[in-house]
Amino acid sequence: MEQICSFRPEVSDVPVRPYHLSPLTRRDFLRRGGLAIAGVAGAIGPLRPGTILSAGAPSGSAGAVPDGERRPVALIANSVGDTLTVADGQRLEPVSVIKVGREPHKFRQTRDGRAVYSCNTTSNEMLEIDLATLRVRSRIPILDPYNVLFTHDGRYLYKVSYRYDFVEIHDGETFRTLTRVRTGRQPSHMWLSPDGRWFVNTNQHSNTVTVIDTRSMTLAHRLGVDPQPAGIQISRDGHYMFVASHVGTISVFATDEWKLIRKVHSGKGAHELVATSDGRTIYVTNRYENTASVFDVQAQRVVAKFPVPGGPDMPMLSPDGSQLWVSGRFGDTTTVVNTRTLGILNTFPTGRSPHGIFIVT
Repeated sequence: MEQICSFRPEVSDVPVRPYHLSPLTRRDFLRRGGLAIAGVAGAIGPLRPGTILSAGAPSGSAGAVPDGERRPVALIANSVGDTLTVADGQRLEPVSVIKVGREPHKFRQTRDGRAVYSCNTTSNEMLEIDLATLRVRSRIPILDPYNVLFTHDGRYLYKVSYRYDFVEIHDGETFRTLTRVRTGRQPSHMWLSPDGRWFVNTNQHSNTVTVIDTRSMTLAHRLGVDPQPAGIQISRDGHYMFVASHVGTISVFATDEWKLIRKVHSGKGAHELVATSDGRTIYVTNRYENTASVFDVQAQRVVAKFPVPGGPDMPMLSPDGSQLWVSGRFGDTTTVVNTRTLGILNTFPTGRSPHGIFIVT
């Protein structure tokens, strides 16, 4: 049965004021924006009729598909549609829809690995979805959870609030707010260093990256980067930080002194990064030119580029690394790419403005 948490998130006494356009204005932008560059406008029809599930409704096992055979599935957050598309991980097509809270964006797996949080920003909640049944186990009230991550030991949850100008640090078990760190306008993407010492995030409308010392939970560095920074990662060895910016660059920083050492061209609207399990390769989505780049981490250069329609946004690798799933933010689609050939396996319709992806095995 769905549980409603009784507490409310605690915040500091500092006034909370959104720094940019209202959520509804952002939703309107996503509805209207980018269709000319989506590359698939009108090419793929709306999601075919299927099962519509309310949050908490039974849906069978996570791998269940219409013929009863158990298969992996993908969850795709439709940020304007207020739904999750459930896609068959073998047939690479949508099979059902789950209604969730307002403006879902990203996912984060629970500490026990048995559930995933759907981060619903403008309904100020995280929905805990059981991975075995796709039922909602609980609703957790939390202010603007645009993107969240747990520290490696699970003690703390770091959260960026896109509508505001801060990162909040929560207790990893109770989700009580412990402190708030002012970062910059529209904090959006984030990463935790391999040793857990540093939390980094991009601030899209301040054109900065902020580095938070996780021991003291205070701001350690503020770094200038190219306009509209988004995706950010730290290399597996902890020596380098990579930042994608919408002007088309990947900025490379040496983390020993947090100094910029080079910039690499990726493509217009360079947005999000996802690394292979061995850490040797990073895929970069280029939202405004309908491509994705293959970035060699050791050589620190782009070695290949391939087409992805629909304004490619959030990439997610399948567990075996053979497939790259990419949401098409402006085309209301998701595309699956063969990572060996870089060819498209399928592009299928989702809900409106798909964003984060989570693959359930």
